[in-house]
Amino acid sequence: MRFVVHTPMLNGDDSVLSLIDRLIDRLSDEVHLVDLTDVDLLQESSWYQRARPWRKKVLMSAVSKPPRLAKSGSGPHVKTVEVLDAESARLADRLAHTPLVILVEDRESDGVLLDIIVEELGWPELKTLWVNGRQVTPRATKVETAGGKDAIPQRVARAISEAAEENRPHRLFVLCDSDAKWPGDDNAQLERAIIAVRESCVNHDVPYHVWQKRCAENYIPDQVFEAVRKDARNLSNAARFNALLGRTRAQRDHFPIKDGLTASERSEALQKGLYNTSEEQDLKLLEERLFPKRPRPMLQLNNERRESFTADGLRARDGKGELDDLIGAIAQEL
Repeated sequence: MRFVVHTPMLNGDDSVLSLIDRLIDRLSDEVHLVDLTDVDLLQESSWYQRARPWRKKVLMSAVSKPPRLAKSGSGPHVKTVEVLDAESARLADRLAHTPLVILVEDRESDGVLLDIIVEELGWPELKTLWVNGRQVTPRATKVETAGGKDAIPQRVARAISEAAEENRPHRLFVLCDSDAKWPGDDNAQLERAIIAVRESCVNHDVPYHVWQKRCAENYIPDQVFEAVRKDARNLSNAARFNALLGRTRAQRDHFPIKDGLTASERSEALQKGLYNTSEEQDLKLLEERLFPKRPRPMLQLNNERRESFTADGLRARDGKGELDDLIGAIAQEL
């Protein structure tokens, strides 16, 4: 966020000056920006006369920099809070010390993928905040597990209630799986869950994103699977990884990476036209899990094959610019 401190606030009472100190501390943490409406009057202000030298240095350094040249609206620090009286100073303080919570279905899959795509696809300002924001107290961002898609509406309502109790806007972003087994999957139970998430987010003005592919694991680049296939420990499973890599883009978008393709889902997907009967031999190879149930595949691959996750590979597997759009949407909330 970007906090614009109006000149009269620099000459406020002790309580207001203390709140400005706390904003400067978050500026020092490199998780928010602080601007002044009239920099020329800074050194004459009450705040400057009583501030600690290191805080003076932090603010002077910040306001002496030319305006950032990032693309308009790309974030972070797109959202602006005007600090022009005691009430708005208290609000600014609450917002500056409230992390953006990214609510996901599974932190060990969605959360891990978020870290990877920010590191690989993010621009410098976003990457710096993403790293620094995990190292300060309170954090600038938190990824929390909702406990399943059905639990998301309740978690959203709770977050909105907590924000109201603290007399501040919410800081929340929702990310959930589509769980679509094939393009246009119209399973009634699945559709109800997705609609409930969307309605909850729209009604409470919470930004959200539903994966266009089945889930986070469907964004794992080919190069990662190829690296696993080459591992001496997996030589006996090479045919299974070949069977996966040989599938079409649409098939890869909806393949159950975590669980393997059960016979019943294979039959349904054949009826829906996702697979052809000529592929059944390969599909039978994919009935077993490609990875153990624990740790989560995304977590395991991040630990063991992180170097194979590249920007080019992620964008190629994505194919639609979805990952870039997602981190852009999250950055606008920071």
